[in-house]
Amino acid sequence: MSEYYYFAASLPMLRMDKEPPISYSAFMAEAAKQLSRSDYSDLQHAVLEAGDGDVSLPIVREWQVFAGRLNAAICSVRAERLGFSGYAPDAADREMEAAAREIVDNPDPLEGEKAILSRYFDFLTSRETGSPFSSSALMIYALKLQILERAGAFDEKKGRAEFDKLYGAIEKTIKR
Repeated sequence: MSEYYYFAASLPMLRMDKEPPISYSAFMAEAAKQLSRSDYSDLQHAVLEAGDGDVSLPIVREWQVFAGRLNAAICSVRAERLGFSGYAPDAADREMEAAAREIVDNPDPLEGEKAILSRYFDFLTSRETGSPFSSSALMIYALKLQILERAGAFDEKKGRAEFDKLYGAIEKTIKR
């Protein structure tokens, strides 16, 4: 596993309750210059949405499994609420089911989405062991940076305007 002392030490600290101090694209541009080809290739697979390809770093595989389990649990809880049956979580997923129920129970969709992102961030924070200069630590940083950018993209005014636009289009269709 490669160590990137200068690059990792130069990165600003990330916190869930703060705006990202660097953009994901700027981080990736600098990473392309600093990392080996193999490590940069792995870094490109460290994305919020599970991608294709063989990822050699365990942290990225762990991330994909965790995010998949949480998302599946949320979908299952929502399906159950809509009257679909057949969901029976196994004992290993009881904790994930509880987290999903907490998220789905939130009456504010924006707060629910922020809760999902917070769970993602906390999971990655719990995996920050070992060297903070390793390629694995950079994978975690990349994922956290994407989470922060997504959280920062929520704008209530823009969301309301988009909702009103879509709702208006639906109303026009219904009135015809």
